Amino acid sequence: MDSPLKAGRVALLSVVMLVLLAGPASASSSVVVAAAKPWHFWIAPVLALSFVGLLFMMLVGYVVRVVMLKYGIRVGRKTT
Repeated sequence: MDSPLKAGRVALLSVVMLVLLAGPASASSSVVVAAAKPWHFWIAPVLALSFVGLLFMMLVGYVVRVVMLKYGIRVGRKTT
């Protein structure tokens, strides 16, 4: 059985390695990065709209499952 201390050390080591190994990638010239249009520019609106849709669905689900039941409003199939 692993101790929590060992798991914490492994997590800390992985974060440190990630930061150290990502350093050389950030040292590249910003002029070259700014001049090239990345191929993935189209994904930002898709992610933003899906996030807004998810928030809307969670809000509607909360209203249906919690708020409407609190006030005795039933939705869906009628039980006999």
